[in-house]
Amino acid sequence: MRTVLLVVLLLSVASAATYKNKLDYSNKRSLISVMAEVEAKISTKSPLDAILNVLRDFRDSVNFEQVNHDEIYQIEVRECESEDEFRSKEVQEAKNILRDSTAQLNVCQTSKIRATNQQEVNQQQTFTAEKHLNMVLTAAEQEASYFKKRGRDYEDALHAIDEASDILAAIYSGSGSFAEISRVSKVMLQTSFSIKETTRFAPILYALSQLASQKDFDETSLERVAQLLDTLRQNIHEAYNDYAESNGQSIAAFNDQKERIGQTLERLSAQAERLQDKLDHLVQCIGTNSAIAQTASGKLQRNQQLWDQATALCATFQNEYNFATQARRNELQLVSQLEDMVEDRFNQVEDENHERKLRLSQN
Repeated sequence: MRTVLLVVLLLSVASAATYKNKLDYSNKRSLISVMAEVEAKISTKSPLDAILNVLRDFRDSVNFEQVNHDEIYQIEVRECESEDEFRSKEVQEAKNILRDSTAQLNVCQTSKIRATNQQEVNQQQTFTAEKHLNMVLTAAEQEASYFKKRGRDYEDALHAIDEASDILAAIYSGSGSFAEISRVSKVMLQTSFSIKETTRFAPILYALSQLASQKDFDETSLERVAQLLDTLRQNIHEAYNDYAESNGQSIAAFNDQKERIGQTLERLSAQAERLQDKLDHLVQCIGTNSAIAQTASGKLQRNQQLWDQATALCATFQNEYNFATQARRNELQLVSQLEDMVEDRFNQVEDENHERKLRLSQN
């Protein structure tokens, strides 16, 4: 049974000796050579201590090698732990940066979309306000032109009334002509249409037509017509003043509307400037965080790969250490068994020699 176990251990040690790596020194020893040396010493009947010293030297060599291997293993363990800690921090830092930069990038992109939409609304509102202002300016210009023309019409009407009064005064003094009344009546009729006051002009025009048809003038008739002209002049002058006041109110309303539209345009312009500044900032934010996220992603990928490689390498170191340590344990177990076998052999030889001596002494 011990012989079978010895063969198994020999095969295990031989298999371990063929596994070459930088921490396995078993290839420097030859257990087969040691066993051959032990066998040779046994054959030459060397002392037991000499044979055991060979095995002890082998054991010391294995133990010395294990001590060296343990020291190197501890160094590698510290290096692996240091590398694991370093790569873990690098990976976590890259993840944090990637997470934060991606979140900020999403915020900037969303804000840019919102600001772009606001800018489009601002542009549309500005276009509408400018269009409204142009319409108001055009209407005001047309209104001013109309007032100017209408003012001249009122002035022409007043001038025609004054001319008619002068003609009546001339007729009354004997220097005037009734033919002039027909002429000025036509002018007054035209101006009444221009200022849309035909109703007020109708009585005086009728009175003038009656007066023009007379061959001799009646002072009473002249005075009555003159009174009608004076009343008409007051009414037309009052209407002219009302029209001028109404136009002044229109101008004030126009100026107020123009000012309010101008304030709206100023507000929209300031808003457009703020939106453009915001968009410029957001574009820069997107570019910066995109670069940060890309760099962090590369750092994460690179350190994760190095971490995986280091983990695999450290696992290989661990496996090599375990395998070599187990091989040395097998060697030490085999050496112990060889020592027991050698001692048993020597005890057996001594017993046989003792029995032989006893037989010889009896003979």
